[in-house]
Amino acid sequence: MSLRFLASGIVACLFPSLLFSQNNSNTNAGYSSARQGLWNCKFPDGNYYSVSLGAVDSVSQHEYLLDGSLRVTEVTVATRGSTQARFYTLEKPLADTGGMPGQTVVDGLSRITEEMVSRAPGSAQKNAQAVVKKFPETSHAKIIEYRLANRDQLSKLFRHLLNRWQGRSADDTYEVTD
Repeated sequence: MSLRFLASGIVACLFPSLLFSQNNSNTNAGYSSARQGLWNCKFPDGNYYSVSLGAVDSVSQHEYLLDGSLRVTEVTVATRGSTQARFYTLEKPLADTGGMPGQTVVDGLSRITEEMVSRAPGSAQKNAQAVVKKFPETSHAKIIEYRLANRDQLSKLFRHLLNRWQGRSADDTYEVTD
């Protein structure tokens, strides 16, 4: 048996903590401490969303046509927990849908908005961005939903969120404006 092997064995027996010590230095040079913490979103009507960045699995932005008659642009935040956040805008599509089945949804939303404005003229702006659901078709368990006024606001929200989540920004709060 060599002397070096014997010395290594003695050191291992006398100082086992050397074998199992952890290196606490940050080995990922591209990782920013700005990614730790929260991302917050404040709305003019007092609504508020906050998520731990460490719990976020993915963020995405996409758009689709709802029944061919309403364009939905949305940002989703998927977390390791049981909830998902959804920020979205609703717009009429650029092209005429030709009276497709979903046209009743658009007409219904317009009618609901007009009714809300007539009943509460002082809060028309606030209510116009309310999340609209038709139970049970649009009931989404464990989904937190926020409706924004336009696609520009939604794009700014997404860029802010993505930069914060990727550790490229220390600004933890995005404020949605009217």
